[in-house]
Amino acid sequence: MSFITLATSADLVCAVTASALSVLGSGIIILLNLRFKEYRKNFFRHLVFILSIYDATVSFLFMIPGTSSNGFCQFQGYFLVYAAVLPVYVSVCIAIITYLNVVKRWPKKKLKSLFNKMLIISNLVGLIIMFFSIGFAEAVSFPNTNWCFIKGRAILGTFYATIWISIIVSFVLYLLIVRKIRSIYNEIEQLVDLKDKRRKTENLKVQIRMSTIPLSLFFTWGIASVRRFREIFWENPNQIDTLNLLQSLTNPMQGLLDCFVFVIFSSYSRQKFKEIICCLEPEERKMSTEVDTDSRL
Repeated sequence: MSFITLATSADLVCAVTASALSVLGSGIIILLNLRFKEYRKNFFRHLVFILSIYDATVSFLFMIPGTSSNGFCQFQGYFLVYAAVLPVYVSVCIAIITYLNVVKRWPKKKLKSLFNKMLIISNLVGLIIMFFSIGFAEAVSFPNTNWCFIKGRAILGTFYATIWISIIVSFVLYLLIVRKIRSIYNEIEQLVDLKDKRRKTENLKVQIRMSTIPLSLFFTWGIASVRRFREIFWENPNQIDTLNLLQSLTNPMQGLLDCFVFVIFSSYSRQKFKEIICCLEPEERKMSTEVDTDSRL
């Protein structure tokens, strides 16, 4: 067996494994939202639920080898452009919503209306980029990959530029959010009313969890961007090396990372998930009834 065949097989194993784990992670978040009414009523969980749907879609596409037919290869190559940018766009929308909630103190009713509008705009921008790629790029399957994607410097530059602009905007917004949270914590420490202190502290935990989203975007798109940038300007795109395997492992992983943050590292969500898989009796959460339900993330 040639080195290319071995490397391509390893690339496929990495891609399918990472994608399957990410689909599983996104699926857990989606399942919790569908199963429990309190999740559906929680505005912040609703944002993560929407993000998980897009995460699962792009991860599922990474699981399917794109060389079965020319027609499917073109479909996968072009649709993957739309599917890949949407989780990033939705993430920046969540960053904006969180910033307006924490720093500007917008009411949730106004934030819900704004998010719905931004979601529509994000889908439209994603479709525009997809149709632009259909007109100016070619969907191909390189020998060193197991899925089809677009080929062409201009469109790849546009694709990755919009992704990194979104990531940088999200990161800057969350820096501002974290700075605000620190000042709020200082104010909370001065409170005498313990119930009020606990309620406000629990609410801030939501925003802290949301602020980890840009870190997952850096992780999932960092290696892929380095590889594509090097591929476009310096080296043969058919070359097989470690970056290929690293991209296959990291690029589809946002769904799994979000599952760690919003389920595995959340005692409330872990308990709810145990109720599903272990048939446990529901347990009442031991916390004040005055605590905002949005804090249970």
